[in-house]
Amino acid sequence: MSLMSKQEIIKSKNGYDIHCVITEPMDTEIHPCMILLHGTCSDKNEVGNAYVYLANQLAINGYKVIRFDFIGSGDSDVDYVNYSMEYAVNDTHDVINYALNTGCKDIGLIGWSQGGTLALLSSNSHISKVITLAGALDYTGLATQEMLKEAKENGYAIYDPGFKAPVKFSLKWINEALNTDFLEIYSKKNLPTLAIHGLEDDVVDPKCAKEIVDASNHVDSRVVYLKDCDHTFNTLTHEYQYFKLVSDEIINWLKNTRS
Repeated sequence: MSLMSKQEIIKSKNGYDIHCVITEPMDTEIHPCMILLHGTCSDKNEVGNAYVYLANQLAINGYKVIRFDFIGSGDSDVDYVNYSMEYAVNDTHDVINYALNTGCKDIGLIGWSQGGTLALLSSNSHISKVITLAGALDYTGLATQEMLKEAKENGYAIYDPGFKAPVKFSLKWINEALNTDFLEIYSKKNLPTLAIHGLEDDVVDPKCAKEIVDASNHVDSRVVYLKDCDHTFNTLTHEYQYFKLVSDEIINWLKNTRS
C-alpha cells in the first residue's frame, strides 16, 4: 500500500502552534484515525523513532495517523515550563477536533508513559478506543516532595531526564501529577482499552496496565505483558524486534475490537 506523510500545524485554542505529522494511505477514502501521544520530555517521533514506525504500520493497515508535539516539546516554540496536563489535554482535544474536521469519525488514542495518562484524561465522546504503552498512574517517583518544595519557591523545579537538556516542571504540573485520580476519571468512560507493558519496566510499575484495563469496564479491554521489555520496550538498546511485537499486538487488537 502506498502511503503519504505530511507536516501540519494546528493552531491551539491557547494560541500557540501544534506541530503534527500525518501519515495515511494514499487514496481518497475516509480512514479510521489513531492519534499518538508521546511521553515526558519526548516528542512526536518517540524514543528510537518508535512512533514513526508505528505510524507507518498503522497506515499500511488502513489508518490515518496523527502524531504531534505537546506544548513545550519537540518543535513547539513554547518553553516547557508552560507544560501542564491541562494544556496537554487541550492540545489533544485540538488534534481530535482537527481529525473530526477532516472527516474522521472513528478516532482512537495511543499514549506512551505520561502519554498514556493523557490518553485516559483526553478520551471524550469522540474517542472510540484507547491504547496505553507503559501507561503511568503514579508520579510520586518523578514529582518528588523535593521538587514540589522547589516549585513552590520558584514556580518550577528543574528536572534532568538524562537523555536531553534539563527542563522546568511547573508547579501546576506537579500538583496535577500528585493530586489527580486518573483511574477514577477513566472509570467513567467505558472504552475498549489495550494496555501493553514490559515486565522489566523500572520506571512505571507494570501493574498499572491491569489497573487501567480494570478501570475501563469494557468487555473488549485487554492487558498484554511483554517479557524482557523495559520502559522503552528496549528501543534505547536498539532491540527493535520488541517494539515490532508492540506494533503487532496493537494492530491485531484493533482488527478484533468493536468501535
